[in-house]
Amino acid sequence: MTALSSNLGEKFNSLKLFDVVYDRGLNVCTITFLYPYNEEELDKDNRLTLTNFIREFLSLEAKVRVKLRKSFLDAPLIIKEIKNFFEAEHKGIAQYILESNIVITSEGFEQNLDISLNQDVLSLLDTRELTNKLKAYLDKRFIANFKITFVESEETLPTEIDYEDVFVPQAVGIKRYDVRVIKKIIGNEIPPKPEYIEYITKPKNSVILAGTISNYEKRTFIRKSGKRKGEEGCLISFVLDDDKKMECIYFCPKSNLKKMEALSDGLMVLALGDVIKGLSGNLNFKIRKLSYASPAPKIKIDMPVNETYRHTQVVFPEPLPIPSQANLFEEKPKYNDFILTNTIVVFDLETTGLNPENCEITEIGAVKIINGQIKERFASFVKPKGEIPEEVTRLTGITNEMVEHAPKVEDVIADFYDYTRGCVISGHNVIGFDMNFIKKAGLKCGLKFDNTLIDTLIIARQSQLRVPNYKLGTLVNALGLTLNDAHRAYNDAYATAQVLLELSKIK
Repeated sequence: MTALSSNLGEKFNSLKLFDVVYDRGLNVCTITFLYPYNEEELDKDNRLTLTNFIREFLSLEAKVRVKLRKSFLDAPLIIKEIKNFFEAEHKGIAQYILESNIVITSEGFEQNLDISLNQDVLSLLDTRELTNKLKAYLDKRFIANFKITFVESEETLPTEIDYEDVFVPQAVGIKRYDVRVIKKIIGNEIPPKPEYIEYITKPKNSVILAGTISNYEKRTFIRKSGKRKGEEGCLISFVLDDDKKMECIYFCPKSNLKKMEALSDGLMVLALGDVIKGLSGNLNFKIRKLSYASPAPKIKIDMPVNETYRHTQVVFPEPLPIPSQANLFEEKPKYNDFILTNTIVVFDLETTGLNPENCEITEIGAVKIINGQIKERFASFVKPKGEIPEEVTRLTGITNEMVEHAPKVEDVIADFYDYTRGCVISGHNVIGFDMNFIKKAGLKCGLKFDNTLIDTLIIARQSQLRVPNYKLGTLVNALGLTLNDAHRAYNDAYATAQVLLELSKIK
């Protein structure tokens, strides 16, 4: 803008750059300027002068198009932009930014904005940083001098808020699990279907979470303004852990203080609240309702093979040689208790496609970990009813000829069911992919796979590994392991088992 003034004179001083868009297809650069609400728009000659100067000054070969936009300082327009800012930057508190919360007083280009928030919300924000961000946002959209003040309102949040239809089991894309509610602490009943903390990546309202409490802390403060000025307030915070952690906060009224003081580290709770951005920029969980909880009981039902289908064993597991220790003085790896106290079957599939509804299994490969050692091998081709697509053959190397005389899926899945009975099942992305095929194939012949599942993809994401992605090949390389003949079920299963053991070492 300085170049405009020095080369074209003062008549362009009041313009302010608003936006620059380049359309590669049309080879057009569109530059939009703001001009003050109290000035007339540039006439045709001055617009042409401005366009030619920009083209020459920037040495653009593209066609230049100049647009002018009047900077109206209407209060409704400013309020709309303020609400847009909070929707983008602080969605968790955007619901509290109402038109009635914003007071605008104008003196020409001087715009004084008073934004009222109740103390509970205001205490979560760094108002200095927020003021600077909001001012920068408005400065790009208006020609004005904005003075922004956040004011503590006299209104308070209700201690309990009941929302209808908070939980929608059919919601697409939300992964949930079951817990058992033991006793309500604050608020009404909460549906016992929490989400996984791992999958919550942005602010969100009406969220149900569960986990174990740690770092429980109670803090008191004195209210500095409002109707309750001088009164003592109480903020309770703790970390909720469901294998992934989130900081939780609750502004506790006196009526609920004794109930909240009964909480302690190690207890499992179920909570409903809002996920918001905290002071540090990390996500926090602002609690509205809370109940004591426990893990849902696992009901295991051994469903027999359908009487209409008679199973003949076709896959015979083989023992694997245990590598001898190269050095008597070399310390054996130490694994966590979960690895040492469970028998774990790690498996992988090859299929004709990605959708279990219309694609089929072509190969199952698995290994069995006993006492921290890979001891058995399970592997078989499976004959699909349809043809293997050429692109799948190129990826896996499995041809229609290789599976032509392979056993049917009903026989292989029944053997796999026997092989995994009483074991933990593991694999890489098994929760999101492989188990969908296994369960569908099992149900067709009356078998229900309800084993405990652990997914190395999730474990790797929770580890301290610094990797560009969490594909199996990437993890194998990062951990100094080997993967021969990838995209074959047994080889991928063996490599996944090595990854699981490596990530489970006690260091």
